[in-house]
Amino acid sequence: MATTEAFERETKRARKEEHGRNKFRGALWGSNSELKLQRDKRDQSRVEGMILKDKLKAYLRSKRNLSQQLSEIEGNMWAIIDE
Repeated sequence: MATTEAFERETKRARKEEHGRNKFRGALWGSNSELKLQRDKRDQSRVEGMILKDKLKAYLRSKRNLSQQLSEIEGNMWAIIDE
């Protein structure tokens, strides 16, 4: 009888332990999934940032070229006026 009770207590303890481990695993899995999502978002943001930097560089080059062309045109206009 004592061995049966001891066996039942041990079984109950083992079930509680297993339940705790499963609960902990579930929490870890959820945290891991959340971290993965955050990493994916971070990586996507980095890519978008690189694309925007490239677009900004292209815009600044274009602006510089237009400014140079405008200066040349202005110089030509002054030359025509002076003639």
